[in-house]
Amino acid sequence: MIVIKCRRCDSDKIRKNGLTKTGRQQIHCRNCNFYSTIDLKSSERESRHQIADRLYSERLSQRAIARSLRMSRTTIRKALKKSNIADSRITYACERTPYFGNG
Repeated sequence: MIVIKCRRCDSDKIRKNGLTKTGRQQIHCRNCNFYSTIDLKSSERESRHQIADRLYSERLSQRAIARSLRMSRTTIRKALKKSNIADSRITYACERTPYFGNG
């Protein structure tokens, strides 16, 4: 059984309270009278960004990552830019190549 806790008071005395217009589940905390939705999209989005970081560090192209995760290339590019994975990969490639650096 999945136990969902309130974001505000961390209580487990919550109940389902219908759906939003977009179809997301709403919840109501009986302890602090707080209404909210179950935030599954942001955690799913965060895990997809982490997977994109790992795939990019494994030398997959942005286009291949976008195809495999079913995300746009623009989203992949922005996520990699925020995590600075792209800069570290370029720096690592320049260090390994004898034509760049101390030579």
